[in-house]
Amino acid sequence: MMVDDGPGKGFGCERCWPSSADAAWEARSELSRVTELIDESHFHVMILACLSCNQRFLSVFTETVDWVDGDDPQYWRLLPITEAEATDLHQHRSSLNETKLDALG
Repeated sequence: MMVDDGPGKGFGCERCWPSSADAAWEARSELSRVTELIDESHFHVMILACLSCNQRFLSVFTETVDWVDGDDPQYWRLLPITEAEATDLHQHRSSLNETKLDALG
């Protein structure tokens, strides 16, 4: 089953895009890695896909280094993206920056 990327259409299936935040976090572990876009020690960006419906997701990990207390906050974001957005991100991965990624959300 392929997800319809048309305007106003929903994203994903019940398996990859459940209604509760806790269930969505659990579902993330079942997604398959499609491509690495940025792989740095405190910033990791990749495209993941649902094995059931092929929905693509942008996964962004950021960690802010706390040089004083050593309590480094970590953040994970998961954003469903269209097939066209996934293709564009993959094609332009060498020039990706925060501004381009922020524009998706």
